[in-house]
Amino acid sequence: MPLPENLRTFPGLSYRAFQHPLDREARRALEAIPLVPKLVRKWSELVTERMLHMNHIANNLRVSETQYPSLYRQFVRMAEVLDLPRLPSLYIETSPTINAYAIGMENYFVVVTTGLMELLTEDEVLAILGHELGHIKCEHMLYRSMVVLMFKYGAGILDALIPGIAQFMVVGFKLALLEWNRKSEFSSDRAGLLATQKPEAIAGALSKLAGVLPYADNEPPNIEAVYQQAEEFEEWDDDSLFNKIIKLNMLLERTHPFSVVRVKEILDWAESDQYKSILSGDYRALAEGRLSAEGQVQSAQQGLPTPTGLVCPKCRTVWPSNMAFCGQCGSSLREAMVICGTCGDPVQPGERVCNRCGRPLVG
Repeated sequence: MPLPENLRTFPGLSYRAFQHPLDREARRALEAIPLVPKLVRKWSELVTERMLHMNHIANNLRVSETQYPSLYRQFVRMAEVLDLPRLPSLYIETSPTINAYAIGMENYFVVVTTGLMELLTEDEVLAILGHELGHIKCEHMLYRSMVVLMFKYGAGILDALIPGIAQFMVVGFKLALLEWNRKSEFSSDRAGLLATQKPEAIAGALSKLAGVLPYADNEPPNIEAVYQQAEEFEEWDDDSLFNKIIKLNMLLERTHPFSVVRVKEILDWAESDQYKSILSGDYRALAEGRLSAEGQVQSAQQGLPTPTGLVCPKCRTVWPSNMAFCGQCGSSLREAMVICGTCGDPVQPGERVCNRCGRPLVG
């Protein structure tokens, strides 16, 4: 099923409006680590971003207006709902592995495998894609890139960045990153719910990640039973030192929280006052004013298919007013300058006729 027609959008939404408190707490600990994040960002700029771009262009199928356009439109709409500042590229990877991930720090990519898409319904796939957009919205990408680098290169990358002390840092640093990475997933689950506004979709997807019966045609997991299972697990999460040691050992090398726990977390949040307030439009917004209209317009298009056009605030390219993101650089057009679709003259709020050419600005 496609996204609902009455899907609410959240202009100016800050990720802090829905950030999970565990994510916030663990992130503060990482932000206190000096030097390494800056070095990893530089490494990504010089090496990783180029490798990722070349790999995905060469090996995976990029979803676009002309390649699986229905999925692309849904993806764009969710990015618009979350008010992403820039639209990431979306790729489909042919693989039996059940996975989806967001990568990159300057040029973002979202990748979903065919294994995952075969497992989930359309609604559930969209919820997972909304989750991945949530990682970008929540500014997780720097530390997520650090997790990837640590697992791929371990002490080697740290030793190259900070010679002589890698062996002393790598274990503690790796555990701190994994702890944050697990907790960051809760924030992105919330983004997946906001992007689709279908609690059953995100809960269903997470339930299937925990387990699904392959030959049970059209018989999805019982979400209520999964919720009760999570409550049973929580009964073991008491003050017993032995239970805490067991739980710590279970989580130590995991990159994600337990799936049944995530189901309960997101269903509880779907019933929370915080979620309902965001849906009603009462949420923490970014401190952004309307972007400046100064700067030369590039590739100005005359005779647009819409009465008005939008000027990308970053690359200054002109697009029809029904576009949500710039087709050139991917930037959001929510705060773009509005121009007449016929002559390109700037349009002021409330104007119904262009002052320059006299053409109607509505229709």
